[in-house]
Amino acid sequence: MQDLENNSVFRGDRQELDRRLRTEAECLAIELPDEFWKPIGDYCLMLWDWNTKINLTRHTTPESFVRRDLLDSWHVSKCIAENEEVLDVGTGSGVPGIMLAVIRPDLQVTLCDSIAKKANVVEEITKKLKLQVPVYAESVQKVLEDFRYDSLTSRAVGPIVKLCRWLDPYWHTFGRMLAIKGPKWSEEKTEAEARGALKRVNLKCLVSYRMPGTESDSSILQLKRM
Repeated sequence: MQDLENNSVFRGDRQELDRRLRTEAECLAIELPDEFWKPIGDYCLMLWDWNTKINLTRHTTPESFVRRDLLDSWHVSKCIAENEEVLDVGTGSGVPGIMLAVIRPDLQVTLCDSIAKKANVVEEITKKLKLQVPVYAESVQKVLEDFRYDSLTSRAVGPIVKLCRWLDPYWHTFGRMLAIKGPKWSEEKTEAEARGALKRVNLKCLVSYRMPGTESDSSILQLKRM
C-alpha cells in the first residue's frame, strides 16, 4: 500500500511526479514531446486513485508505470501508421489504449472491455483527460459486429490460441491485431499451431525489447489473416 499512499504526495508536488516520470523515460530512451507529460501524469494519478477501489494495476510508482505501461504503449505506437482507427481490446486499466490516444493524437482510438466496472472507470478517465475516445463495456466480438478498424491492440488479454479463436469470424472487420506479449509467446505460438488456430493467420514479431529490471523481453506480435 505504500506506493499508493505516495499518490497524495504527488498531488501536492506535481513537479516531483513529472521529474520521476521523465527521468525514468530518459533512462529507457523514450522520447516524447513536452506537452504529453501533463496528461500522462494526470492519468497516473487517476489510475492510482481508482486502484484503491478496484484492482486495475500493479504499477503504482512513476518508475514501474514507465517501465511497463508507458514502455509497452510507446513501442506499440511505433508500429501503427498515421491516422489509423484502433480498437484496444480488453483495455483493463487503459493500457495501451489511453496512452496511444495521448502520445498519438492522430489516431482514432476506441476502448472495449467486457468487464463493465473497468470500462466505466476508463471512460471516466478519458473524459477527465478530455480525450475523444469511445469506450464500450462489451466483448471485442460484439464491437466488431458494428464497427471496422485498421488495427486492434491487446495486452494480457489471453494466449494466442484464444485470441485467434475469438477473432476467427471477424477478420474481415479489421486489418490486423498487435498483441503485446511476454517472453513465453513462442510457447503460445507452438500451442496455437498445434491446435490449428494459425492455419490461416500470419504471425510476425515486429519488435522485441528488454523488460527493465529483468532478463526477459517483451514483444509486439502482428497477427494478420493470410
